[in-house]
Amino acid sequence: MGLLSSVGNRGLRIFRGGGRTEEAPAARTRVLFVSHEATRTGAPLIILNILKHFSQRCDIQCETILHNGGHLAGEFKKHSTVECLNAPRKTCDEVTKRVQKFVQREKGNPPVLALCNSMESRFIAEAVAGQRIPMIYLVHELPSSYAEEDYQNIYAYSDKVIFPVHAVREAADQKAPMPQGKAVVLPQGLLNPEFGRKGTRAAARKKILGEMGLPEDAFVVLGCGTLDLRKGIDHFANIARTLHNQSRQAAPIHFIWVGDGPRWTHSPWHYVQLDLDKSGLGTHVHFVGEKADVEPYFLASDIFLMSSRVDPFPCVIHEAMASGLPIITFQNSGGAVEAIAGGAGIAVPYADYDQAASYIRMLAAQPEMAAGMRVKSLERVHSRYRFEDYGDKLIDLAEITSRKTLRRQMPRIAEVRAA
Repeated sequence: MGLLSSVGNRGLRIFRGGGRTEEAPAARTRVLFVSHEATRTGAPLIILNILKHFSQRCDIQCETILHNGGHLAGEFKKHSTVECLNAPRKTCDEVTKRVQKFVQREKGNPPVLALCNSMESRFIAEAVAGQRIPMIYLVHELPSSYAEEDYQNIYAYSDKVIFPVHAVREAADQKAPMPQGKAVVLPQGLLNPEFGRKGTRAAARKKILGEMGLPEDAFVVLGCGTLDLRKGIDHFANIARTLHNQSRQAAPIHFIWVGDGPRWTHSPWHYVQLDLDKSGLGTHVHFVGEKADVEPYFLASDIFLMSSRVDPFPCVIHEAMASGLPIITFQNSGGAVEAIAGGAGIAVPYADYDQAASYIRMLAAQPEMAAGMRVKSLERVHSRYRFEDYGDKLIDLAEITSRKTLRRQMPRIAEVRAA
């Protein structure tokens, strides 16, 4: 009789000679996850955690398109099929053709949805939109580095646009008015719900202070991020210098920055380090580089100093809160002020080194005040910023947008009892 095959919603049925019929595996529902890179930075970590959450909760075939690679590429591959373009980050034929080929690789089974993460993924999003795939777009960035046209394009491509905090939503709307009904404000949660619980504060302090040769009674102010001006490494160092000038007693207050970036001559770090050396503070401000495990540094610290110029809703804020750290941040710099509402931290006027330094001295001198803020940080992050809740709400939106049931179906109660 030969071979006749037909593809339907329930899979592939193959009819063979002799009247024999075989059932082949059903074509699985495809969902795309898009990231601009796979580095150990906030946005890639967020979409990686979203991918993991969907793969655990949904009966779908997860697929990832990375514009560029990074250390986390292997983690993406554990939970999805990965296409890494390693192409110029711009609109070009190479990006369009490779995205089209990846999207169309299963004939008759196109992806039902794309979750695009970060403004930096907009070039892949443009190519995906050309394939008429429903899209949810997660915008984490403040608009100072992007054009009005960038936002208008994303609004046109997307069925829903997710913002992490109201400050980012309002700033985007001022840049390019949002079409009614597309915007959703949904704060991402703590990426690792166990962060801050792996060890004790005493053990972490002994380890970190010992490795760095710092005194046991050191009061540690922590910063974290790439070594650039957006993250405010110069603000961080200038606050340390202001603190030293305010109070010249030999109080062992040390500033530790975790994270790496350009260190060549004429980089921001080069001049920050030069200033520190010339002012005699090189022994009190420490840039320790990138760490695969940052948790001990958070647990060993006393305050988290958020010195960014522009930072919409950084993941390190949640990690600082989960470590029970009081947080000092600048007003008008992003969504951190919303995160620490209710007494989990202090927001000082933008780039006000004097106030920031004064509050650090106050918290160092009044441990009972710091202890109260520690409690509020922990309570807030574990009640308001649970990643599980965030992921479930994204699945709800994904099902509405794709008009598909994506969650795995739970067995009926009667079947469970019978088993």
